[in-house]
Amino acid sequence: MNYGKYTFRIGEWALYFVMWAGISGLFAYFFYRSLPAFAVMLLFSPLFLSYMKQKCAKNRRWKLKMQFADALLGLSTALQSGNSIENSFRKTKEEMEKLHGKNSDIAKELGIITKGLDNNLTIEELLNDFAKRSHVEEIEDFADLFAMGKRSGGNLRQVMESCLETISESVEMQRQLRINLSSKQLEFQIMGFVPFGILVYIGTTSAGFFDSLYHNLSGILVMSGCFITYLSAYLWGMRIIEGISET
Repeated sequence: MNYGKYTFRIGEWALYFVMWAGISGLFAYFFYRSLPAFAVMLLFSPLFLSYMKQKCAKNRRWKLKMQFADALLGLSTALQSGNSIENSFRKTKEEMEKLHGKNSDIAKELGIITKGLDNNLTIEELLNDFAKRSHVEEIEDFADLFAMGKRSGGNLRQVMESCLETISESVEMQRQLRINLSSKQLEFQIMGFVPFGILVYIGTTSAGFFDSLYHNLSGILVMSGCFITYLSAYLWGMRIIEGISET
């Protein structure tokens, strides 16, 4: 499985297409009040679906990173108990199945590793394959450090403890950052709907107030400018928030 890409299930295709249809309907009504405008906006659904695929892939990698931190703790504990590397991975797989479920990504990946060990593949090869497919920096770092420690004949227990400490600190910092950003993201989403709320209020209390802005060339140009300004500001804000969450 390549965690750099995400494949929608049929239900997800339908869900996100309906979501884009709703967004298109919202924009078409408030900025143009035109069915042709709605139809044109629907044509941009592939861009929205592509964005949602990237977002789902990022969320999946984030969950994998959190699960991997738990797996590292399990590996470290198993090694400290005197188990071999191979048996430590087997015990960690069982623990992750109990903690995250048999269908979790980390349980499946540890299953691939244990099966590979049963087929006489080296742990370095299996971890390197997992790291490449994961597209998660912490997993890639762990695979490199583990391979270096194995080749140099170093103390793998110390390598594991060092990796656990470093990666746990990194994951905890990122988790706290996401928690702090969650409230800001909610505020941003609410602010994104404020302009539409204002339009509904004015349109309800002053019927016909916006009629001159629709179904004529000057009105279309003005509303198109408003639409571009709103969309640019929203996308810029989303980019800033997502950029901070990925640091």
